[in-house]
Amino acid sequence: YVRVAPYTKVEESFNTQATHDVIFHENELNLWDHKEFPGVVPRTFLGPLVLGKATKILARAMEVVVNSNPVTKRVFRNEKIWGELKHLVETLNEEETFVRTKMHYQVIMRMILGAASTFSLHKFHTVIGKNFGNDVAVYASALALAQFHLAFYASRPLPNIFAFALTTFALSLWLEERRGLKINSSVLDTLAIMVVSMVVAVFRCDNILLLAPLGIHVTLFRMTDIYDASLRIIANVMAMVTVIVAFAYTSITIDSRHWDQEYLWPEWEVLSFNNPMGANRSHHYGTKPFLWYAYSALPRMLLIAYPLSMYGFKHERRCRSAFMIASFFVFAYSFIGHKELRFLFPVFPLFNFCAACGMHRLNLNRKKSAEGNFLHALAWMGVIVSCAVSIGVFAKASIANYPGGEALAAFHELNPEHNTLGHVRIHIDDHCAQTGASRFGQAYHDHNVIMYNKRQDHEHEGHLHAMLHDDGSRGHDWLINEYKKMPGYEIMRNITGFTGVKLNKKFPFWPPLLVEKDVRVKVWRRRHGDARHWFEKNNREDAFDHQQEMIWAHSGARQHDDNHPYRKDPGNRPDS
Repeated sequence: YVRVAPYTKVEESFNTQATHDVIFHENELNLWDHKEFPGVVPRTFLGPLVLGKATKILARAMEVVVNSNPVTKRVFRNEKIWGELKHLVETLNEEETFVRTKMHYQVIMRMILGAASTFSLHKFHTVIGKNFGNDVAVYASALALAQFHLAFYASRPLPNIFAFALTTFALSLWLEERRGLKINSSVLDTLAIMVVSMVVAVFRCDNILLLAPLGIHVTLFRMTDIYDASLRIIANVMAMVTVIVAFAYTSITIDSRHWDQEYLWPEWEVLSFNNPMGANRSHHYGTKPFLWYAYSALPRMLLIAYPLSMYGFKHERRCRSAFMIASFFVFAYSFIGHKELRFLFPVFPLFNFCAACGMHRLNLNRKKSAEGNFLHALAWMGVIVSCAVSIGVFAKASIANYPGGEALAAFHELNPEHNTLGHVRIHIDDHCAQTGASRFGQAYHDHNVIMYNKRQDHEHEGHLHAMLHDDGSRGHDWLINEYKKMPGYEIMRNITGFTGVKLNKKFPFWPPLLVEKDVRVKVWRRRHGDARHWFEKNNREDAFDHQQEMIWAHSGARQHDDNHPYRKDPGNRPDS
């Protein structure tokens, strides 16, 4: 999915842009994206800082290796194989007009995050195989592979995925077999509590809904006597409080500096924003019924694993505690009106574990009766259908849901020529910025200087033309937006995107569901020689000036690119 859907959407925007700025702007915080586009609620920079440093090291190493040999340069330039990793190649020859962007950094960033998620899930399945049998682990892996959302989101820079990688590792510690350990078994429980506590303090405060039942279970259901329970309570509470305080302090220290505030704890802000008994501002972004997770989100996430998890809960005693913890999380989260499928990622592995136990029980019972044999065959048929739905419907629809990123890539493929001012000016509308057009998609080594503007405070038909410059010329040379008509511009490329799903009514009716697409975004180019202005001269003060445009140019400049026009002479910097 990193290869076929490399772009990111609005939910991932903060971490994506912040990781870009960690790589390319480092300590120049005035150039970071959040200074101009802070978002609805502040998020932590701890994840992007770690991810950005790792991405920078790996990407620079790959650049050196790829560009050290003409053969590897030609191999990696093959877009059909490598996709956006083609941008690892600096240039094949001096005459080449290829516009190089930074998308390979975004792909590498997602590969690193996906590797972290995969490692945690592998650890979780390894523990299942060790403690519950290899058959259960194989079933859990098969169910995970048949599902769409886990694989698709595992590499996406959402706070939920940073949390998922850590909570899944914590759950593997919680499931670990206690017999034969060289250390006290309660130590693993305490470590699990500490990891989830760190997640609560830094990435997702809502994981308190996982921390609470997990803490109750390891304290009360694994005790040997009252004395042992007392020791567990003291140890776990002390560990939880210590970790939350320590990482909250770390978050406040780092995030206050980056957000330029005296004291800021992002997860406290998020808690206040979402708290149904507090500000509860999240409901402004849409609400869903109380049972939406039960009848809509979980069936789509888990597919055949949804009924199998209930079967496992009924017939397999060893997975009941996992099912109860996961069910409590879903039940408690249902009280918040604003619901999204990704909020349930922390308990995704638990449901799959219960479903795998159900599959194992069906396999044991298949020879005992005709009914058991039928249910076992039906379960495997469900796995196959789940896989077909994931690939044939969910994947196709989601891959086609990033028209903004595709439009920005199409703009660079058109090899835009610079204007009389020696640069190219492009405006990116809000829809495109939310559907894949990130800073990683901007020019990486373009000496004509492409200047990107995604400010929306002037976005109506008149002001899109009204951005004046020192020479009095009209504003943007290129536009990417969803408008149907733009006077003074011509359409260079239509970008299609997902619009819906419909039944296939044509024989042989396969596939049964069809993904519908339609033009969602257009790439526009200004008509040469058209000097008409679409505004009156007395509105000239509404236009943006040349100084601001130089800031946009500087924001897109690569720090270590000595050939960049605004890097040759420090006096040319717009903020100098």
